[in-house]
Amino acid sequence: MQQIASRNPVDAEIAQLASLMLARTDELTDLVLNRVAEEFPLYIGMIAPDLLHVTIKDHIHFAFEPISRYMPPDARPAAASGRDRAMEGIPLTVIMDGYRIAFGVLWKELATAADSVGLSTKAALRAASEVMDTLDAFTRESSLAYKEELRYQARREEQQRAALVQALLEGRLDDTNVWEAAELLRLPTVGPYVVIAARVPNAGEYGLPHIERELGGMGIDSAWRLMHDVEVGVAHLPRPGDQFDLMVTALAAEGTGRVGVSPPYDHLLSTSQATRLARIAMRGAQERRTVVVFGRDPLSAAAASAPDIMPQVADSVLRGLDGLADEDRTLLLDTFGAWLDSDGSAAEAAKRLFVHPNTVRYRLRRLEERTGRLLANPRAVAELSLAYEIDCALIAEVGTGG
Repeated sequence: MQQIASRNPVDAEIAQLASLMLARTDELTDLVLNRVAEEFPLYIGMIAPDLLHVTIKDHIHFAFEPISRYMPPDARPAAASGRDRAMEGIPLTVIMDGYRIAFGVLWKELATAADSVGLSTKAALRAASEVMDTLDAFTRESSLAYKEELRYQARREEQQRAALVQALLEGRLDDTNVWEAAELLRLPTVGPYVVIAARVPNAGEYGLPHIERELGGMGIDSAWRLMHDVEVGVAHLPRPGDQFDLMVTALAAEGTGRVGVSPPYDHLLSTSQATRLARIAMRGAQERRTVVVFGRDPLSAAAASAPDIMPQVADSVLRGLDGLADEDRTLLLDTFGAWLDSDGSAAEAAKRLFVHPNTVRYRLRRLEERTGRLLANPRAVAELSLAYEIDCALIAEVGTGG
């Protein structure tokens, strides 16, 4: 009391009031607990009664004990409570409702205590301000800690998901744990599935930044793993007949680089093999066809399947073009590619290239003369087509640095 007497009279009254409230900690705890049970029984069902009792008691103690010593409230229990509630999965709105009910009870008891000791008007106003400041501090600290815990959980879940996707892609899961992995990855346990591989612009950057959300909007669940050179995802297609082409269209619209898609498969244990096929398809993608589905475009897949041998194959077919200037060589091959994409029609190829059909025919004759392969010969067309796909893939590799 000697310390209180040496302070400002209003401060002394506030400290005395806080001491009175502190002396009633057990009683106030029971009052708050009962009121919460009456107004918000859902809250009681979410937290063990003993734990809730301890939490309320700690809040009351740290709210009034510092004020009794002329210090601001200590919001540490609010931060601890916020973290704990986040770990228990209790919604933040439920926590805030709990604070509202609790401080309503404490404010009423504080007003009664102030009236019983004849608190001055100034002290009463200060007491009201202290209560509001305390409520603000507690809810703020609880909310901040709650959100930080959620961010931590999200990081942990993302790390866990990434590790599981990696294990799935590498074939390191067996029959026992593959279904547990599917549950954690939020993937159905029954196929069909596809693997998607997308070249990334740079290490640490996404090849398909928004694709998980885009596919989710189509009813396609997926799980993804970002690596240094490629972003790989496992996608589940419940209605492949309706969804496959929509997915390919979305991949073409979303991606800025090459994308490969595996054929559909039914068992998650086949994911590692599907990953290899998706990577081969990705290597076969080019500027004119950025998304390649393995099996739908065999030439592109074949051109990318053996990168140590295929350049030699292309060189043996296209060696006759070596004496041309780069621009002229590119012109002939681009014309051949347009002719292929036009099902062998010079007129349609001309429309694609914005030239006269006779110009297309002239360039194709030059290609025949240089390579010694006539386009009227199906075997020659097959050889030129494969060499063309290999050449496009090599150019794409150089353009993307790998």
